[in-house]
Amino acid sequence: MKKRFTRTLLTLCILLSIMTVSAFAAEQPSDGWYYLRCMYNYLNLTSSGAAELRSLSENQAFYMESKGDGKVSLKMKDGRYLGLEGDRKNGTRLKAVNSSYVWTIRHENKEGIFSLRPPEAYKMVVNASGEKNADGTAVIIWSHPAQDAPSNAEFRFIPATTAADPTGESWTIYNEKGLVGFKDAAGKVVIPAKYDAAKDFSQGIARVYDKNKDACAFINTAGKLITPFKYYNANSGWTVHDGLVRVGIHGEEVTKAIMNGDSVDYIGDKVMMKSGKALKYAPRCGFIDTTGKEVIPIQYYDAQSFQGGLAAVFQYQGKLKDVDYTKVGWIDTAGKLVIPYKSDDASYYDGSVHSFKDGLVCYFVETDKDPYTLPAVGIMNKTGKVIVAANKDEWFHSDSFGLHWRDGIIAVSPNREVNTKGVPTKGGGHVWSFSSIYDYSGKLIKKLDGYVDAMPIGGGYTLALHQLPDNPKVDVLDIQMNSAYWSVFDRTGKIVVEKVEKNNFYLLNNPAGYDNGYIYFGDNRYKVS
Repeated sequence: MKKRFTRTLLTLCILLSIMTVSAFAAEQPSDGWYYLRCMYNYLNLTSSGAAELRSLSENQAFYMESKGDGKVSLKMKDGRYLGLEGDRKNGTRLKAVNSSYVWTIRHENKEGIFSLRPPEAYKMVVNASGEKNADGTAVIIWSHPAQDAPSNAEFRFIPATTAADPTGESWTIYNEKGLVGFKDAAGKVVIPAKYDAAKDFSQGIARVYDKNKDACAFINTAGKLITPFKYYNANSGWTVHDGLVRVGIHGEEVTKAIMNGDSVDYIGDKVMMKSGKALKYAPRCGFIDTTGKEVIPIQYYDAQSFQGGLAAVFQYQGKLKDVDYTKVGWIDTAGKLVIPYKSDDASYYDGSVHSFKDGLVCYFVETDKDPYTLPAVGIMNKTGKVIVAANKDEWFHSDSFGLHWRDGIIAVSPNREVNTKGVPTKGGGHVWSFSSIYDYSGKLIKKLDGYVDAMPIGGGYTLALHQLPDNPKVDVLDIQMNSAYWSVFDRTGKIVVEKVEKNNFYLLNNPAGYDNGYIYFGDNRYKVS
């Protein structure tokens, strides 16, 4: 009975999968030239044929030709096709191929949103990686068992045959007599210059500024206001992420004071007028959608933009030695607090460190009450589960907190202070602390004995610096380089390239990475697969 039930359930699952793919594939753009936009950038190809995400001015057109049954080919003007390299597995790269490659295109139950899937492996989707990189990061294939594509695998087909751009993202801001407006890709004025300042369009809306009101509003591509002028002119938060835009208000009393020409000074959670009068500082951050509707109430001390379905929001905790303290939690797009508020010293970090990348994010733990001492940094996933515990004796490479995990690998290294004097032992001696690599579940792959720094470089590979100083008081950042060398580890902890790039301590801050079976360091390449 159990076996029959299992077979029946399996049959139903298969049928549902087939029905789902067929149903979604029925809706697709008509044949023609399109720009493929993903994660607020456009899909392009380098001169070598690697797929990248780049900004608006570098749009590359693809000709979509229907092959029937929800399958399409995507051809470039040079005659090449968008295809895949190598086997269909995690990390497979998109690239230009000479023969026609056929994709399964699937509508994702959202207006104008589609996913691209290999026809022989429909659960695998094109997934954009590192969308914040200004130089564009290669697009890769990830396996995705769920039926709905993740937010970073959503492609919009923007018609390339006309100058019109329904999103406005190819438009540019122009200046005329001290005011700004927008021109389309052909240089035609689409929104006259009538604002004191503006930010670029994102998914059909743009933020504009009125200096007399000292406030911002949002407009659509028709130039129509979709919100009143009531939001403050923040340096971030005008870009649409996951369908939402971060906005903030000063509070009614503050807004009236500003509109009356009074200057105000923000001191932590308080506001003072130039006259010395204290004003209420009402809740100030929330989120609107692309219609201008406030879908998450303006109730947070501060907030960061959504990434991967979650956004960091902050609670004010007061001051210590003139440093503002907050706690940070994460909400979903419905405004539900998914990860409870945690201790955080927000004064030292920009919002990018609170954004999820590959399902992981940094969290901070105060180790003492000194506001000028950096807190310990750990890593957790989207459920709030700690993947790598915060440890004041460890650090993650890169001040932007963006390079310590990549393609399934997390690299943890000892901080500078630990290896300045070594780690004291109970017997009064000293030992050295070394780097370690983990997978995304938090499982230790390998402790890299002898390696004092490490960084994932893509493809599941880790670049590490080997150094065993004779003098335990030698500063790890002032190493005698005659004995130092670099090695590369694979995702199992095995060395695949050993003792390379001697006497180059600053390699971690220079180009290094993995591409098509090669590890590269600047102009040098080493074959690894």
